[in-house]
Amino acid sequence: MKRALTIDAASIVLAFVVAGVPIPPATLEHVYSNGIYAHLNMALVPLSNAVPFAVGDLEAALVAALVIAGWTLTLRRARETRVRKVLLLCAHTAALAAAIVIAFNLLWGWNYRRAPVAARVDYVAARVTPAAVSAFADRIAAILNTDVEAAHARMRSESSAAMRAELARDFLPIVERLGDDWTPAVTVPKTTVAERLYEMAGVGGQYDPFAFETLLNATFLPFEVPRALAHEWSHAAGFGDEGDANLIGSLTCLRSTDPLIRYSGAYWTYGELPASDRRRIHLKPAVLADFAAGRERFERYYNPRLFAFSWNVYDRYLRANGVTGGVVSYSRYLQLLVGTAFDAGGLPIRSGSAS
Repeated sequence: MKRALTIDAASIVLAFVVAGVPIPPATLEHVYSNGIYAHLNMALVPLSNAVPFAVGDLEAALVAALVIAGWTLTLRRARETRVRKVLLLCAHTAALAAAIVIAFNLLWGWNYRRAPVAARVDYVAARVTPAAVSAFADRIAAILNTDVEAAHARMRSESSAAMRAELARDFLPIVERLGDDWTPAVTVPKTTVAERLYEMAGVGGQYDPFAFETLLNATFLPFEVPRALAHEWSHAAGFGDEGDANLIGSLTCLRSTDPLIRYSGAYWTYGELPASDRRRIHLKPAVLADFAAGRERFERYYNPRLFAFSWNVYDRYLRANGVTGGVVSYSRYLQLLVGTAFDAGGLPIRSGSAS
């Protein structure tokens, strides 16, 4: 028993070390994000893609079964006092949680420490003026109004696999420009057995670093999928910050020549525009109908209390992993879209390379 408790304690201490150990930026970028993690992504994402169900569901079920079975069998066979046995089981469970923390950081979590996109590109906060934001809002409205009919036509004629292939062609140059010197393997979206719970909590998607797979809301409308998927692909490519993932997802879509993908980027970005710009913008009835359909889809199973609880938990999680602002980081990408310089191909200009 003493040896077991020693191992438990060592696991917990190691978890704190792994989660908090300082890593030099160059080492993090070149040895981990573009080294160890890159090899994990390229090796394991294709394997996960080949499995038709969510591997993460199976992993979660196995861990839950292990914990429940361990507690049940140990308490039934306990020869010591029940209180002592419960305390021992609590120590073992804490050690298991520590092992999960260690695995999370080594498999993906250290990507949270990468330099943010704002430090990688030619971003100047002074460019984010009311006039510049209004001009950007006009661009988003123009895409929505111009592409709505073509986007719906693509929804009827383009397969999911074809859309993903086109999306990947738009996505990969962006993550390369932002610091990936490898070609990330992109995930095929899957659904989880906890789908209804996700819908109630307002969760649209998730990258699972333990299974190297992406979970995406099965009820997403076709024009919602490309931008949502590109966001999750950003995490799979080693960009942890939610605002950065939003930026990469929107850039991927807005620079696309596919009207469905481009429309999806504008659709998601429109909601982040200032209310004053949204009030003055005129949208076609077909676009307004899409927004109404999206709201109806979201509210179908939405539970405000569960949403508030999950959002608060996720905010604490992001802050614990060094994401400044927590969930507020989701909306920072609009400033980056307006304040960043882009080349003729719609790719962000790297920091220090612009005149």
